[in-house]
Amino acid sequence: MGGQGHQLDVVLATQRHREPRPAHAWLIQEKIRKGALLSYLPDRRGSTGAHRERNKYGRDPDANRKVICPDGWAAKSGHSAATTVTDISASDTLSCDEFAFASTYNSGGMPADMEGTNPVTSRDQCLQTYSRKLTSSGNWHLFDDDRRAAPTYKEVCGRSTMSGWVNSTSMSRFPTFAKQLRLLDEDLYFVTTPGFENCDASAAVVKCDSR
Repeated sequence: MGGQGHQLDVVLATQRHREPRPAHAWLIQEKIRKGALLSYLPDRRGSTGAHRERNKYGRDPDANRKVICPDGWAAKSGHSAATTVTDISASDTLSCDEFAFASTYNSGGMPADMEGTNPVTSRDQCLQTYSRKLTSSGNWHLFDDDRRAAPTYKEVCGRSTMSGWVNSTSMSRFPTFAKQLRLLDEDLYFVTTPGFENCDASAAVVKCDSR
């Protein structure tokens, strides 16, 4: 945006909540995807660990992830103002988070010839954000990446620089969810993000305080 000021400011957590809420997923799901369902892409690995195809294209979700979030991207090219949570996890480092999830047909990394619904030719086509804890207030915020053009909300994917601990723990229960609901290839499901019920994603400049 080059000095024009942030077009996005979502409060992930205040001092009432120690851990940031999943504002990145909320933003992309509500502002861009308009609450649309996600289409599940199973991991191709079988229960024995041997590679046995469980989606019809034999697509490894990690291949989707690497389109949007290549290994080492956060450390090399992520926003330097993003904050880790070394007070919670001493070994925490910056991580790259994508939405829609890599394990969906909606991922920006899923090819069109494999029924990917939002394929991109470059990860830079995603809406770019980062999460930061402000030293003045102790509150967590999600900002747009001010090294790039302002978001148009016509993007089809999101990429965010954030704490690796937050990234991994926010999705830690998904494998259990998928197993309990017996999700199969291309099964549809929806994402909810508690705490953002009173946030308005329709505003041109998104400002929100999660509760």
